[in-house]
Amino acid sequence: MLHELDPMLYVLGVIIGIGCIIPLQQARKILGSLKQEKIVGWPHTRRMLLGLNVVIFGGLLASTWTWVIHRQLLGAGASTACTAQGCHTLIGDSRWNEVPLLGVEWGIFGLLAFTVLGFIALSLLFSPTETWNRTWIKGGLVFSGLGLPAVAWLVLVELVLADGAPVICPFCTMAHIATVASFVLFLLLSKAHDAGDWEKPVEPLS
Repeated sequence: MLHELDPMLYVLGVIIGIGCIIPLQQARKILGSLKQEKIVGWPHTRRMLLGLNVVIFGGLLASTWTWVIHRQLLGAGASTACTAQGCHTLIGDSRWNEVPLLGVEWGIFGLLAFTVLGFIALSLLFSPTETWNRTWIKGGLVFSGLGLPAVAWLVLVELVLADGAPVICPFCTMAHIATVASFVLFLLLSKAHDAGDWEKPVEPLS
C-alpha cells in the first residue's frame, strides 16, 4: 500500500519527478506562478539542463541510499532504511549487488557514475555558451548511455533471476529511472545542439 512505502521513496520520487517536469513547456507557467521569472525566460535547453541536474541529484541520492541499506544489512542483517523485501533480497545478496567483473557494489558504482554525470551537467548549466559544450554533451550522452545495459541487467535480475522473482527493490528502481531519464535528457540536448537550437530564445508567456 502507498502509506506503507518508506518516506525516502516519496522524497526521491518527488525530486526525480520535478527534474523530468522542469523541461516541459507547461512547467514555464508553473514557474511563472511561483515568481521564477528568470528561469521562465531561460532558453529551453537551459531548462533541460536544470531538470537534468535535478534528476541526476535524485539518482545520486538513490544510489547513496542503496549503499546505506547494504551497510546496514552487512552490520545487522536487517535495514531500517528500506522495509521492502526486494531490498533485502537484492541488495543483501552479493550475487546481484556487485557489478560483474568489477566486484564493486552497485550503490558505490551508481554514486560514482551520477557524480560524473552531475559534474558534466553542472558545468553545462553554469557555462552554456562555452565552445566545449558540444563535446561535453556528447560525453554525457555516451556515459549515461553506458548505464542502460546495467539497468536492463538489474531489471532482469529483479524479474527473473533473483530468489523468489519477481522481486522489486524500490530504491534501485529510482536509480534506474534516473539513469534512463538522464540519457533521454542528454539525447534531447544533443539533438537541440545539432539542430542549432542551443540557447534559442523563448517567446514570452502569454
